[in-house]
Amino acid sequence: MMPRSGKYGTGTVGVLAPAQVRGRLGDTVELSCKLQPLEHEVRVTQVTWTRRNAAGDDLNVAVFHPTQGPSFPEPGRLEFVAARPGEELRDGSLALRELRAEDEANYTCRFAMFPEGSRSGPYLAPRTEEVPLRPLSPEPVPVACCVSSEGRPPAKISWPHLDEKANESQVPGHLPGTFTVTSLLTLIPSSQADGKTVTCRVEHESLEEPVLLPVTLDVPYPPEVSISGYDDNWYLGRSEATLSCDVRSKPEPTGYDWSTTSGSLPPSAAAQNSQLLIQTVDESINTTFICRVTNTLGTGQAELTIQVREPPNQVLQPGLSTVSIIILTVGVVVGVALPVFLIYSRLFRRPRESLLSCISPACQPRMGPRLTPCRDLESAPCTAACR
Repeated sequence: MMPRSGKYGTGTVGVLAPAQVRGRLGDTVELSCKLQPLEHEVRVTQVTWTRRNAAGDDLNVAVFHPTQGPSFPEPGRLEFVAARPGEELRDGSLALRELRAEDEANYTCRFAMFPEGSRSGPYLAPRTEEVPLRPLSPEPVPVACCVSSEGRPPAKISWPHLDEKANESQVPGHLPGTFTVTSLLTLIPSSQADGKTVTCRVEHESLEEPVLLPVTLDVPYPPEVSISGYDDNWYLGRSEATLSCDVRSKPEPTGYDWSTTSGSLPPSAAAQNSQLLIQTVDESINTTFICRVTNTLGTGQAELTIQVREPPNQVLQPGLSTVSIIILTVGVVVGVALPVFLIYSRLFRRPRESLLSCISPACQPRMGPRLTPCRDLESAPCTAACR
């Protein structure tokens, strides 16, 4: 049950009423409607309650006149709570007894005053609505709707902390002088937008503070596709390699299509829904694969280029090549140096011994020896001259 409610007025004249009243079937509910305290004297000539039916027409349900008292087109369950004939009329609250399901509606209470004229609480009912989506193009589409109905003056609607656009429209309300404001939040559908919480902010002079309406977006979007399974080590002869088509999609995908940039799949490749099975890696796998995914809103695709390498037994591993080179170099150096060392030792060992024998033990020079080497080491005896 939604009274047309709020706090509204010109100058110091205003009407106080709740935004919404809830009740249980069979109980009594009170539709509160009170005139604000006034700074100057006015005379209330009548209080009128109307109810809007399904067709959008406002029908009188209760009228109170200061001298004639209450009047009800359908008496029995309605009663003015505080208004009494002959008394100052400031409280037009209405009681509704034996609540029924068909009593759920929008109600308005209106004060007719002299010399101010009529005053009523505006019908301000912000609400959110789902916007059905059709097959999409990569353009912003409406994803949330915020409406303020029958406000006077028009309400101000915004979507805080968002960079997305909002399309706003304003049309006259059912009651003269009122306005219905509609704000459509638009964005490009994606997995990032789905499940995001946004807030509709409604401002109106009848509200003490803005109304904040959180909305969790339920955004369908076309498939977002990527391909996994390639480790950059596909070599000739490798068996049972697999590519996977990874998809985020709302609603779920309806079909997968595998192909290559050159057209059909290689003979050794077989598609199984979201997977592509490679029985044996050969030269034909050296290509670019494409996975195309479709759902009811559109199509998305991804590409992956495969580079086939030589088998491992035909390619020297970098680490082994370095070790082999080091071992080979050391072997060559040792193989060359060892014979040279042996030859050198053999040739110079005997002359060195003969030279040392040429120094006479009996010669004890004072300043130092002056050696005279032998001319013929094998036939002539060695002599030493000391001076």
